[in-house]
Parts: sequence; structure tokens; C-alpha cells
Amino acid sequence: SVPEPAPQPVPADLKIHRAPTKPLLLFVTNVKSAKTAWVEISINDSVTMLKRYVSRKMETPEADMILIYMGQELPNDMQLKYTRLERVIQKAASTQELTPDEITIYLVDIKDIPSDVREPDDR
Repeated sequence: SVPEPAPQPVPADLKIHRAPTKPLLLFVTNVKSAKTAWVEISINDSVTMLKRYVSRKMETPEADMILIYMGQELPNDMQLKYTRLERVIQKAASTQELTPDEITIYLVDIKDIPSDVREPDDR
């Protein structure tokens, strides 16, 4: 058999990077039609990026979407890891079991909201 090579010294300038985080699997359900789509997304992505993925699967324009998680709207400019999804992200990282409620986001299409109950800034 061939002998193993002698251990080599580690170069001083070697940088070891953390492994990238695993994507988060989320389910997005339209509250009117009950149509559901799944999305894999990085926790570093923004809610706007999530809307882009959902738009492709659900055929709802991003501008018409309101995404609700645990009773609160997800703000467009926020990274997912800083939203209310933070608890789910921590559970997923520690490989704990996630419940359907924890991984479901509800989509409200602004066009489905009667005009007389919309907020003034809604389209």
C-alpha cells in the first residue's frame, strides 16, 4: 500500500468560510382561492424577492400582493431573517420539526379587497 503523505502546514492567509445557509421552504396560500405554492428561498433574501418567486408560481403581480405571516404583513424591504420568520429560521437551523402554521404565509391580492374597505394607499 502507498503511505499517506505527511501533513502539510496550513497557509497563514487561508480563509475558511461558513457553509451557506440552507434554503427555507415556505408555503404561500392565496386566502381567496386557497391555491398554495411552495417556495425555497434564502433567509438573506428580501420580502420583495419572495414576492417575485410567488408571482411566478401564483400568477399574481408583485405590486398586488400583501404577504401575511402570523397575522402581520411582511414589509417589502426587509430581509426574511429579520421578519417574524426569525423563529422558524432558528428552528430549521437546529433541525427541529416545523408545523404547517409556522411555514405558511398567506397571500392577499389587493384586487380581492373591496374598494370601500381598502387603506387609502392601496391600489
